[in-house]
Amino acid sequence: MSEAGVKTVYLIVHGQKQLLEQVIEKLVARGFQRSNMQPASLEKAGNKGDFVAMVWPPSAPKEIVVSEITGNRASESQDITIDLGAWTSVGQKELYRISLR
Repeated sequence: MSEAGVKTVYLIVHGQKQLLEQVIEKLVARGFQRSNMQPASLEKAGNKGDFVAMVWPPSAPKEIVVSEITGNRASESQDITIDLGAWTSVGQKELYRISLR
């Protein structure tokens, strides 16, 4: 994953800020640059080619789902039960999962 070092990685921890440093350390171990990581915002989503690292499931996280942003899916039907703000219209391709344990 050579692009992991240069692309932005948006971190989604569903309000569980105590997990942020653990997520960052696990991503650094996978080749991502700490300096390219930032918390995701509900107001503005990332760009095509950037990465998303989200703890899952939201209420009792067991893993980190790492995905690449594939573009905008605004034309698709929105069948999402969690309010993801700007991220609702972002298409993502899951790359792999990392255990939080």
